[in-house]
Amino acid sequence: MVSPPDWVRDAVFYQILPDRFRRGADAWSVDPHAPGDREPRGGDLAGIQAALPYLQDLGVTALYLTPIFHANSYHKYDTVDYYAIDPGFGDDRSIRELVRELHDRGMKLVLDGVFNHCSVLHPFFQHVVSRGRGSTYWEWFDIRGDRVVFDPEPNYACWAGVRKMPEWNHRHPAAREYLLNVVRYWIEEFAIDGWRLDTVEYLPPDFVREIYRAAREASPEAYVLGEVMGLGTPWFKHDALDGVMHYRLWEALVAFLADEHWDAATFVANLRKLWHSYPEEANHASYTLLSSHDRPRFLTKCGGDSARAKLAHAFLLTYPGAPAIYYGDEIGLHGGDDPDNRRPFPWDERVWDRGLLEEVRRLVNLRGRKPALRRGSLAWLHAAGRCLAFQRAYENRRSVVTINAGRDQKAALPLPPGQWQDLLAGEALAGEASIPPLSYRVLLRS
Repeated sequence: MVSPPDWVRDAVFYQILPDRFRRGADAWSVDPHAPGDREPRGGDLAGIQAALPYLQDLGVTALYLTPIFHANSYHKYDTVDYYAIDPGFGDDRSIRELVRELHDRGMKLVLDGVFNHCSVLHPFFQHVVSRGRGSTYWEWFDIRGDRVVFDPEPNYACWAGVRKMPEWNHRHPAAREYLLNVVRYWIEEFAIDGWRLDTVEYLPPDFVREIYRAAREASPEAYVLGEVMGLGTPWFKHDALDGVMHYRLWEALVAFLADEHWDAATFVANLRKLWHSYPEEANHASYTLLSSHDRPRFLTKCGGDSARAKLAHAFLLTYPGAPAIYYGDEIGLHGGDDPDNRRPFPWDERVWDRGLLEEVRRLVNLRGRKPALRRGSLAWLHAAGRCLAFQRAYENRRSVVTINAGRDQKAALPLPPGQWQDLLAGEALAGEASIPPLSYRVLLRS
């Protein structure tokens, strides 16, 4: 049975695409309104390290970095060398210093493991290209014929048909062991705190379970998270993951708050189904998100309406799971489909949405101060129209979260018996809570 590391229940993640976040050597000047592109921007590990005071002040406790290993693209999902930091990002010393400072600050680091495919420039695949069936690594890939053919169509298995990303043959024992050694190496040699596994749904379940076991053998506190676009239930039944990137929850939040296609009852009914589809530990250890490098930014999905984006953050940061902020969401960065959702972070504070930033900071720090919001059980209290309420209970503390996603009418929602304190407004309540349109309350029983 999978048992996630205890620290994940207290985690607030921050996802960074290193090339687009920050440069360590010199500050960049970017237009936050310019559409995203696929040109390298020069972000690096030193830039991430320089931003740690900002992230810690935000309340972040864990970083998830998209791939940092040597690759030719700006996004690095086409790995050339799994044992080397990309030269544009830094070197072994850079990652050691970043990990050391993170740990000194009580923060964690999760790296992206791309173990389904590599780059055509990976030396093992190049060996196959040059020697054909005579290559030591021929069976490490799935190739039809006696030599590699690129045009007009590749004759080898490649991720989603992208010819520059050949897939590993996970049936081959030596190929498996090579990748498992990568998993162990970065935990044992550099003290990283876990792996996010890319394109898990393309990987054999037994191999994912082997990755999980290898990571846990290297460190009992390692967190193994899977990128799963659909329902994650099978992975937990295979004892293969601690949690999944909760895209099904993301879809529900988009339908309720961004697109406004669902009412509260439909939203909650779908969340109930998801909740009961996963083991309780997995519900608390799954990575919950509003945006990512693979999805449009939530603020853009809301048509730029920061009030609805604030409601989404309020929900995410009070709901069970390991909530994640995609870099720039907290300061109002926009972005549509890839690559527009990967715009560079604008470090000129004059262009930031300060109101959104302060709201997110307050919510993150509130979650950090109140164990019920991190570790508590979940009970739904109300779902009708555009309003909902749920309770989190931990030990002898109870918190109630109320959300009015309606645009026009104030809502009066009944409260459980007792005296309640609004943790953000400081107001004492009993009997019912009055919620203005497009607003929320987080209450603690006094």
